Amino acid sequence: MGLYKCEAVVLRAEPFSEADRLAVLLSPEIGKVRAVARGAQRGRGHLCASVQPFVSGSFVLWQGRSLDGITQVEVRTAHRGLSQNLEAMLAASYCCDLSDALTEERQEAQALHGALLAALGWIEANPDPAALPVALRWFELVALAASGFGPELVQCTACGSELGEPAARTGFSPQGGGVVCGDCAAEDEAVVWLSRNALRGLRYVAASPPAALAGVRVGPRTMAEMRAALDGLIGHILQRPLKSRALLDTLS
Repeated sequence: MGLYKCEAVVLRAEPFSEADRLAVLLSPEIGKVRAVARGAQRGRGHLCASVQPFVSGSFVLWQGRSLDGITQVEVRTAHRGLSQNLEAMLAASYCCDLSDALTEERQEAQALHGALLAALGWIEANPDPAALPVALRWFELVALAASGFGPELVQCTACGSELGEPAARTGFSPQGGGVVCGDCAAEDEAVVWLSRNALRGLRYVAASPPAALAGVRVGPRTMAEMRAALDGLIGHILQRPLKSRALLDTLS
């Protein structure tokens, strides 16, 4: 039984048996790992408090045939503040679910791991519902880029023409993976239309760090267009809905 150590964040945790808990971890070096925490479901011991969604820390695991096992956790950040606000908790859950859905097991995830930690910290520090949409759009854009699915926001994905300064209305093709020129948009039945402000917003959010976006607010109509484009792209990639997103939408 080989032991190994890794930094990781808990994407989700659920009962595995009457006594044990199954956790899905995201490590920057190792990627996604499924591991069992023995005895954590009984509510006793340090693993019970440590193997919870949003917890980041240093994990000691043993290698198993199908599932690894968690033996020790040194918690770095528990993000307990997320549990104090339902909408913030659901937003954080969505970020974790999207990370889970976009990654395969045992594939390096440096960029995604860093983006997830930044998003969890951002949401915990700014739980105001008016601030959450910008945080979520930022994480979607960064997570998609880190996973190799970042949307093209400058060149037409169909013909390759440069779009440059946004027009009054620009098409976005979820199937094509980004913006399309007027001629190509006419041939795409699933095109999502973006106003000038919506495309500018996507470009700005995609290129900015969280520190530059913490105080940014986007009007509801513009945000709805930005969200529709990314929802379409994520839906095309995953081919299934995320439960946490549906719950967040219901609350909003």
